[in-house]
Amino acid sequence: MKKDIFETQGEAALQRLFAASSRDAGQSRYVARFLLSLYNGERFPLDLKDLRAIDDALFEDCIAVLRMDARVARQELHLYIKDGGPGFEKLANFWGIEDIERVRLDARRAMLPEGAPAPLHDGGTFPATLLSYGNAPGYRDLSVRARFGEQGNTYAELRISPADSEALMLQIAYVHMLAWRSSERGPLDVKEGEKRPRWLDKTPLQWSST
Repeated sequence: MKKDIFETQGEAALQRLFAASSRDAGQSRYVARFLLSLYNGERFPLDLKDLRAIDDALFEDCIAVLRMDARVARQELHLYIKDGGPGFEKLANFWGIEDIERVRLDARRAMLPEGAPAPLHDGGTFPATLLSYGNAPGYRDLSVRARFGEQGNTYAELRISPADSEALMLQIAYVHMLAWRSSERGPLDVKEGEKRPRWLDKTPLQWSST
């Protein structure tokens, strides 16, 4: 019962705070910072001294929302707002509130030598070289291990399911067949003396004999 009261009061307070944070008023920026800190504290940390800048009514609403978030926890805070996560992201953009994780990421990237690729955990497209592949006899799962980076000291292993294996096999075969559709010209990246592979004219069971 108490949790129901906390949620009812907190949700009503959240709606008032979100509306207040979207207005171009003196206290609105501080309210926005408070809401964003509950939305994602790692990206938008809050200096608690900011709460000194808001009036009593807004302060009490902040406490109600904090109590709901801490004691009820039925769902993430942004799910109580009509626009959800995008609404909070727009709020950060509206007030120009920095995403600290993004700032740290940009700082790490700035320290990299010019032209160096971003770290793998930051995502992106990276050239790789096939290192090995393997499977357990009798099972249809297989794995492919690749080597990344200029120093070749970063590895990634892809584990491919039976369904994905079939799709990947067909896609590879299709790409090669399409590239070799002209026996005279061949692929655009054909090497001197390279001939159309014989496995294109065989069934998969016959490929091992190619």
